[in-house]
Amino acid sequence: MKRLLTIFFSLFLVSNLFAADDAKALGKDPIIKAMDAELKRSMKKLSKLDPPIYFLSYQINLEKNVSIASTLGENAYSYKNNRYTADIDARAGSRELDNTRKLKSLDYGQRNPNILVNGYMPSPKQIRNMLWILTEDAVTSAQEDYLKVKTNALTSSQREDNSNDFSDKGKAASYYAPIADSPLISQQMLDEMIKRTDEYSAIFKNQDFILSSAVSYSATLNNKYFVNSEGTKIVQGQILARLSYNITSRNKDGMILERNNYYDFTTPEEIPSSEKVISDIEQSIAELKTLQNAPAAEPFHGPVILRNRATGVFFHEILGHRVEGHRQKDDDFGQTFTNKINEQVISPLISVYDNPTMKYFNNIPLRGYYAYDDEGVASQNVMIIEKGVLSNFLMSRSPIKGFDVSNGHGRKQAGYRPVSRMGVTIVEAEQTVPFDTLKQMLKEEIKKQNKPYGLIIDDISGGFTMIDTSNPQAFKVNPLLVYKVYPDDRPDEIIRGADIVGTPLTSFNKIIAAANDYDVFNGSCGAESGWVPVSAIAPSVLISELEVERVQRSYDNLPILTPPPAEENKKGGK
Repeated sequence: MKRLLTIFFSLFLVSNLFAADDAKALGKDPIIKAMDAELKRSMKKLSKLDPPIYFLSYQINLEKNVSIASTLGENAYSYKNNRYTADIDARAGSRELDNTRKLKSLDYGQRNPNILVNGYMPSPKQIRNMLWILTEDAVTSAQEDYLKVKTNALTSSQREDNSNDFSDKGKAASYYAPIADSPLISQQMLDEMIKRTDEYSAIFKNQDFILSSAVSYSATLNNKYFVNSEGTKIVQGQILARLSYNITSRNKDGMILERNNYYDFTTPEEIPSSEKVISDIEQSIAELKTLQNAPAAEPFHGPVILRNRATGVFFHEILGHRVEGHRQKDDDFGQTFTNKINEQVISPLISVYDNPTMKYFNNIPLRGYYAYDDEGVASQNVMIIEKGVLSNFLMSRSPIKGFDVSNGHGRKQAGYRPVSRMGVTIVEAEQTVPFDTLKQMLKEEIKKQNKPYGLIIDDISGGFTMIDTSNPQAFKVNPLLVYKVYPDDRPDEIIRGADIVGTPLTSFNKIIAAANDYDVFNGSCGAESGWVPVSAIAPSVLISELEVERVQRSYDNLPILTPPPAEENKKGGK
């Protein structure tokens, strides 16, 4: 697998040989020309202010969106829109100390000085005028915040890591890869997907135990235009499309139960067949029906298998934010791994790296792919943990002790300032076995520990992890589908209402085996820089000890009446 990723990475490096052609294309693009001209005009005066604006960047996003949803065989909504946003990042002071530094012992709330505008796409002349107005506001905010930061730095205790607030100027980048259009956002595709989602959602009409259901399709074509005062100019396009469904039910004791599925694609050829989707829907209905009558989980501590996609979510939720570089110099951050470079932090069986240069894995498009991050730095393949030993952090342009430069992981949602974030996270095992063998190893571990059963966590919806010093360094992850596995020949049994809890260092060191069934989790991750698309690639893993607790109980009763469609079908003899 590493060899495959190396090939992808090498191809990306080769593409940079075309930088000269990119520069020519950038020189002709009217939006980039307007942005660059206004930025250079602004910096001539802003750099002479007191305090000076030492860095300035502009980013404009041109989005084309389509979205539809159907319930019970009928279209619920359908729309197409264009969304245009502009971000200004103005830094006052110097690279050593600027307006972005987190204030200590003071609470000004969420400081987010980036400026965001929504609306129509103006002409190049109007772009310059818009940027002029927004720059004025951004500069005023930056200077005010810098004075607060400067005062705070004088009156508060010294930070443990007093690294600069911004990395030194690197080589200016030129990259030009817009996407003019995509059939995935066309009216023809919208009409086709309305038919499909109506067809798929009609399957749920006959199920009187389903409380809510929906099938949806969405696609976004986004072209990002970026320039900064260091000479970087980038235009990159990305298309993300998803077909998904979600169904919920409620057990007689009030517990909400859920099954869902999604399909990501970037071309029409990658859209799953109706046969595939209908088969998956029927399986999800059967699972939800079983869950409704399944026994509730009991508190448990023992051997557990995390299925592949569940492993990806597990590592993303529990490890991901703890290896984001900017957090390591935040004294309010738990700093689980800050001082553990070159130390073993997880099982030596496991390596973890983040490679956002990957577009696909096993023909599955990866939502976490990007060529350049939101600070204009080329994305890089970063080995975070090698055979259990911590070797690196995910870095934006916010330096930390021992890591002075970005490795292309500065990311954000429009309207936010970028910080280091995950992209395409790969969990790799040094040795693997077929899943059936892994399951047999689980049974052997159950016997070894003299436990009545073990668990297979088949699906996880997400979770949360506490990373600040005011809370214990613990996590909770929310499984959707859990099987109880017995050490003898009894069949597996679905249970409901289980939450995984624990502490990172303990849990990660209990991984004792892995399967060869790598799969992809695609989703979105939220943090202080907003929501960004992410991917995780992982195998199923056997953990010798993991703790499970019961979910918080709801006291809602089952509905008194059956759903109207199901009632009508009964009366009609269907």
